[in-house]
Amino acid sequence: MQDNPSTTPVVSKSKYISPVWFLPFIATLLALWILFQNITHKNMRVNIHFTNAGSIIIDKTKVRYKGVIVGTVKKVELDEEDGVNVIAEIESHATFLLKEKSKFWLVSPKASLTSITGLDTLFSGSYINLLPGEGEEATDFIATREQPITIPDNALLINLKSDNAASINIGTPIFYKKIQVGEIARVRLDKTGQFVNIQAFIESKYSYLVKQKSKFWNISGLNANISRTGIDFKLDSLTTLIAGGVTFSSPESSAEPLENQKYQLFNDIDASEEGLHITFKLSNTNNLPERAGILFKGHGIGRIDTINYDSESQLFIAKATINPAFSDLITESARFWVEKTSVSFSKIENLSNLITGDYINFSHGENYQNEPLRTEFVIKTEQSILESNALLITLIADNANGLTDGAPISYKGLNIGKVNTIKLTEDNNKIKATLNIDEEFSYLVNKNSKFHLLSGVNFKASLKGVEVNSKPLENIIQGGIALYNESPITKKYTQTPFKNKQPFYLYESKEMAKLGKDAFTDPLKVVLLSKELPSVSIGSPVYYHKLQVGEVSDLRLHDSSLMQTSININAKFKHLITKQTIFWNISGFEIDAGLSGIKVNAASLLAVATGGIALEFSPSVTSNITSEGQYRLFDNYQQATQPPKQITLIYDDASELKVGNKVKLKGLDVGKISQLILNKHNKIMVTLDIAPEYFDKVAKQGSRFWVVRSDISLSGAKNLSTLISGVFINVEPGNGNKTIEFKGEHNAPLLAEHKTGLSIILTASNAGSTDISSPIYHRQIQIGEVTEKRLNDDASGVEIVINIYPEYAHLIRTNSIFWPASGFNLDIGITGASLKSTSLTSLIKGGINMSTSDNRELQPASQAFSTFKLQSEFDEDWLQWKLKIPKSN
Repeated sequence: MQDNPSTTPVVSKSKYISPVWFLPFIATLLALWILFQNITHKNMRVNIHFTNAGSIIIDKTKVRYKGVIVGTVKKVELDEEDGVNVIAEIESHATFLLKEKSKFWLVSPKASLTSITGLDTLFSGSYINLLPGEGEEATDFIATREQPITIPDNALLINLKSDNAASINIGTPIFYKKIQVGEIARVRLDKTGQFVNIQAFIESKYSYLVKQKSKFWNISGLNANISRTGIDFKLDSLTTLIAGGVTFSSPESSAEPLENQKYQLFNDIDASEEGLHITFKLSNTNNLPERAGILFKGHGIGRIDTINYDSESQLFIAKATINPAFSDLITESARFWVEKTSVSFSKIENLSNLITGDYINFSHGENYQNEPLRTEFVIKTEQSILESNALLITLIADNANGLTDGAPISYKGLNIGKVNTIKLTEDNNKIKATLNIDEEFSYLVNKNSKFHLLSGVNFKASLKGVEVNSKPLENIIQGGIALYNESPITKKYTQTPFKNKQPFYLYESKEMAKLGKDAFTDPLKVVLLSKELPSVSIGSPVYYHKLQVGEVSDLRLHDSSLMQTSININAKFKHLITKQTIFWNISGFEIDAGLSGIKVNAASLLAVATGGIALEFSPSVTSNITSEGQYRLFDNYQQATQPPKQITLIYDDASELKVGNKVKLKGLDVGKISQLILNKHNKIMVTLDIAPEYFDKVAKQGSRFWVVRSDISLSGAKNLSTLISGVFINVEPGNGNKTIEFKGEHNAPLLAEHKTGLSIILTASNAGSTDISSPIYHRQIQIGEVTEKRLNDDASGVEIVINIYPEYAHLIRTNSIFWPASGFNLDIGITGASLKSTSLTSLIKGGINMSTSDNRELQPASQAFSTFKLQSEFDEDWLQWKLKIPKSN
């Protein structure tokens, strides 16, 4: 059969590529793309070091940044040194966060008094948070224990310094007028350990509030204000109550803060002295103490800081501070006055001031918002409304006893006026009082009128008896002044009002007023100074050879801190007072008590009852006048005629000593303590009065003075007499040149001069039973004693300094061995128990044994302060050593 050409396939070669070949090409491109993505977006593994791996679970604990999961924990392994290493895989899109200063920390549920964090982890589990930092790319990190403080952008960083951290912690808020404007970012102890450095930030929108003169102080959550109206508790906020807080104030006129300026953080607003500082001027400050309160409607708004007297203006200047919250009220129209106690038959006010002291009250003006601030005020202790026609009288008095502002002026029991003001005269020697006499009674005053005090009760006591004269109750409470006219005064409506500007004298009593000028014929006033107040009273007699020539007029404290006794010498005996006159006390009894007995020396019966002072001539006296230019009042005639010479001891602490303690030399009383004062270096200067016959023996360089007190211990009792007579100063004379100032010692010298020999140092892990003065033994013979024990330089052990007496110093060789001489050794065996004791002294005080080995030839003698090890264990073979150590070697 012949093929049909129309059905025969024709094979021809195609000119185009088959689409099938595109599939491998596309696959190759995809593979290259995936390879490129794997290379450029490869996840990165990091190693994070934690102290522990609590709540971290492999493949479950996530790494987050701003709430977005950026990685997963893949492995947890122990660190070879400390803690654990957590290997986490960070996704490629977050690898740019891994820098040298990036920080990781574990977020888990945490509750405290100030905050609750990590509550979301109760359901999702703990996770690791990431905070990106700066620097080069890194894969090894150390986790932080707490979440780092994030400082806002453009925030103002400030540095604070405080004496202590108190309630300040990281995150403690900073307030300005109770609005939070920042917080504490860092709290660190200064390298010196003296104060705390605190770094804080103020948000940028509040940074303008900080000035050069800004003041920062700590605010506690609870403030208590105690006043006469009760106790007012104020709670700032629960946050500051629990976590504390800091606030600050800034003067508007202050400049911008300096770069790296450091501010002091005060403990409270009082310490910062923040507030409005104002000045008060007062005529007197009776019962107005420093730190007195300034009240506004019963609420404390300030305080008085200091009170000083200005001699030029004759006024008291009080510096005060007003709380900043009330400073806007202190304007030109503000009024201040002293609230005083008022006790009269019509009213009783501020009676509590008798206990707490007076205070200053305040009221502001009606238009204070439009008035300028004022910082200086003149205030009166009592506001007095003077009648335009009242008679103003001036009185001069020796003192202000019995005078009070507002006290009544009476004439034959009728109230005719009152005391207006009381102040010092221009020369500050007298008291000047101004009186307001009511217009209707002004005719009673003339140039011959006299004024005298009306004390509540006049009490006179003498050997003849007691006389009591009582005035009305009003005078008992408030005092007062009475007007006395020798001749009766009749009222004449036509008479010219009294206009004499000369002051009147205020007499102490009506009797003195009756005497008139004769009562003030000036006697000779003599001032005597003594270390102690004599046993006299005002009115006690002054004798010359048992003849009364004067009397005591005043007793007070002198400006030099000595006691001042003023006496008035009758005019006809003034010639007895010369530069050679000496004064001594002859008052009452002189008692000298001790274990040896009691010695009593009594003056006359009158002197026993009232006290007294005697005077005499002594041409050879040289110490009868003090450095103040006043006469010295001696304790007795012997002291006046043969005054002791003085030596000064310097002590850091003289709590055991007091004036009158005796000074002894080998058991003899050679003087006593006459004065203890604190010098400018905070040292106690103890002045000894030494009898002249012993002064040259002890006032030499090298003399030693120490306190002798009772000593009761197991080893015995010493100086029991001091339990009754008190401690005394013992003295050991020196051999140097003359000197009068020495360093006082609290204990007897540890080593006598003849016992000071070779000093060496023993080292041990602890001091054991060894104590100062513990004995050093060689063959149970004491050859020295412990003089000091101390920690070594790095506190890893102790150093015991011992002194070997001079006659035994040659026994200590370079190979000598030392071991503790325990109180007793107890040896228990099959045959029984054996108790051995070195000595009773070592049993009580401890001690140290020494010996030198005889296995070697004699070694060189030890040098001073050589170091030996104190053996902790004892070898009985040491007791068998019998090395011969001659003194010649």
